[in-house]
Amino acid sequence: MAHIQLVDELVREYLLFRGFTSTVKAFDNDLKSDKDKGFRVDKIVDQMVHYINVSDLNGLKEYWSHLDSLIFSKLEIHVQPAVRKIEYSLYKVYLVTAYQNTGSVRNDKVAEFLSKMLPELQGQSEWRDWFMLPYVQKPEENPSFSLYFTRTWQDSVLVSLHNLLSTVFQCMPQPTLTSYESDAALVKRLQDEITTLKGKVRNGFSFKSQQATEKISPMGHQSRLAQYSERLTGPLPLVDDFSAIPSEQFEGGIREARGLRGLLRQMGGSPVMGRKTGRSQSQN
Repeated sequence: MAHIQLVDELVREYLLFRGFTSTVKAFDNDLKSDKDKGFRVDKIVDQMVHYINVSDLNGLKEYWSHLDSLIFSKLEIHVQPAVRKIEYSLYKVYLVTAYQNTGSVRNDKVAEFLSKMLPELQGQSEWRDWFMLPYVQKPEENPSFSLYFTRTWQDSVLVSLHNLLSTVFQCMPQPTLTSYESDAALVKRLQDEITTLKGKVRNGFSFKSQQATEKISPMGHQSRLAQYSERLTGPLPLVDDFSAIPSEQFEGGIREARGLRGLLRQMGGSPVMGRKTGRSQSQN
């Protein structure tokens, strides 16, 4: 949802344009403390990793609770087990990281986690062994914990979290303002398609018109008309369409040419030739 940042900038620009300076200050403060990170998945995952690395259990729980109330709790019920699994996997990454930290703080953070999370986790069988973690020597070699101390498993948890957030954010209903860019792109694409279709229709119509013109007014008729017009003794009305004249009328020399002029005079009363004769007279 990278377009969210663009919308934020547009909103801020509008507020400045309207002179809402106090609103701009409040808007900037809200952006600085934005827990959603502009719905940027990488930033959200980085924030989770930060809480884990500094052993901030309260920060991790509060941040997850925020995401849970914002999006996770609104997902369909059959998705909830997968969400809970990722949540508990993050807690295990937290414990492993706390245990691996140097100094005496290590045991304190592990004990703090187990103490605070006891009411929530004690009834779950998968957490039974974890309450023994502070008392296990070299847990990274213990069959119950060795998997969780591997970088591969820890990275897989973060990738799963990343994929979950990406999928949810893509499916979230968005306000109208954030969809203006996609709507504009859709309108532009539809306009381009309409223009292309119009061009195809126009070209097809021109091609058919050209074919029809060639059938109605062959060039052969025009060239033969030019030959015979030189032999005509009297003036002829200017006619630009001879499709109604049989080609046999053009054969036979001067006699046929004079016969052609008589034929034109006879056809002068027809609707078609009448219009063309009228136009010819107007041109003369």
